[in-house]
Amino acid sequence: MFRPDIFYTQLPMPLSASTPFSFVLFGASGHLAKLKLYPSLYTLALKKRLPKDYAIVGYARTEMDDAGFRKLIADAVLLNMIEVNAQVMEEFLSHCHYHQGQYTETQDFVALKDHLETLENGWKSRERLAYFSVPPSTFADIAQNLCKSGTHDKSFPFRCIVEKPIGNTMQEFEDIISRLTQCFHEDEVFLLDHYLGKEAVRNIFYLRYSNPILERLFKNSLIHHVEITALESAGLEGRAGYFEHTGTLRDMFQSHLVLVPSLLTMVLGDPQQIRSLRANALAQFYLPPVSDFSEVVVQGQYASGSVNGKPVIGYTAEDGIAKDSRTNTYIALKLLTRAPSFSGVPFYLRSGKRLQRKETRISIEFQEIHPVGKGATRNRLDIILHGEAGMRMHLQTKLGGTEPAFRPLVMEDPLVCIGDCLPEHSLLLLEAMSGNQDWFLTVEEVRSAWRLISPVQSYLEEKTTPLHSYAAGTLGPKEAEEWIGKEGVKWFD
Repeated sequence: MFRPDIFYTQLPMPLSASTPFSFVLFGASGHLAKLKLYPSLYTLALKKRLPKDYAIVGYARTEMDDAGFRKLIADAVLLNMIEVNAQVMEEFLSHCHYHQGQYTETQDFVALKDHLETLENGWKSRERLAYFSVPPSTFADIAQNLCKSGTHDKSFPFRCIVEKPIGNTMQEFEDIISRLTQCFHEDEVFLLDHYLGKEAVRNIFYLRYSNPILERLFKNSLIHHVEITALESAGLEGRAGYFEHTGTLRDMFQSHLVLVPSLLTMVLGDPQQIRSLRANALAQFYLPPVSDFSEVVVQGQYASGSVNGKPVIGYTAEDGIAKDSRTNTYIALKLLTRAPSFSGVPFYLRSGKRLQRKETRISIEFQEIHPVGKGATRNRLDIILHGEAGMRMHLQTKLGGTEPAFRPLVMEDPLVCIGDCLPEHSLLLLEAMSGNQDWFLTVEEVRSAWRLISPVQSYLEEKTTPLHSYAAGTLGPKEAEEWIGKEGVKWFD
């Protein structure tokens, strides 16, 4: 029987930031900052994870003073948090400051350096973090000016946190990395994908690491196929400018979904080597060799429909979207891997906006070694990462009677986070403050992801490539059902 009172006494001390720091947020008035970063920083203050001395400095082109910036932060936290402690909020906001400037003007960064030195006056030690919550086109200018101005000072620790997308093509990515590493050492660059801050995603590796019985099941002689699904019921949420240029393939697959199978297939080893193990696993994935890319990928775009009982408009009717837009909002993709245990096992990935519900899930269907009987279905293991997070094993048991007939037997348990549970951005920010890069991307991981995605993106951008329509509130285009059906497989509901 699980005893929480005993369990909690065995937990390690939670991670906290011990060194005074300045956190400079570029893109301080942007969507991501308000939706994720300010609530995440407030959460760290609420849970007493921040040191006595710290400064959060918002940098943007928008004209604003400290009072206006603090109101922006407070409004964002109040909007995105269920409950707010007024006393903690007041103390937290006293550490927040604003600096207006252009990303291209070195002199504005010199003024930023002077501002930081004033805020840091009297601290016994310090480190600085720069968070790039801005379009990739500005990364190079910011990096160059951080170094030219002396804001990046090698006499104390500095961390450059880069939020995805890290470029919109392989070439843009390589250019950005080249420019970043001209200024920053590799150990100073933290490539952030918030999926790797999710406890449920990290747990894919640790479920395998701590449960050897699962490893006995994870082999190509037993597995029929793997399905990785990331359904979103939401639409654009005010990000039309970003999404119209990016689409679902680059937004969800290049930076999120291709990481999930690497955690499932990576060689189990020392958790301290998890970055290199992940990178090696991702490098093993490849696109099936085909003469027609339509055998590998299907794309769709949502039309009007109903989500959660409410009518919603189609993609091309959204504000800021061209009426003739060919941007995909749904993708289904097939991958294979050279990893020995999974060699020959097909991986089917799908994701889309304005779908029936919000859920992220790995489903591993096992081979049917021999015919079982009436009503029998293949065994399946679901690892549910978002939705009703949990683990579910689909077995079957015999019905009463002389003839062998069967019914489902489902064994499940919720994968509820117990212990030091933080929102993904809070956890990743705290790890960056501590210099821990384990759950930040390596350059090789991003490069491998682009290697997979780039040829698919080129195919999807061809005007002759079909873009299938699907009604909002469904599970995607019927063509995606037909596509996977040709493989002898059916999407799991």
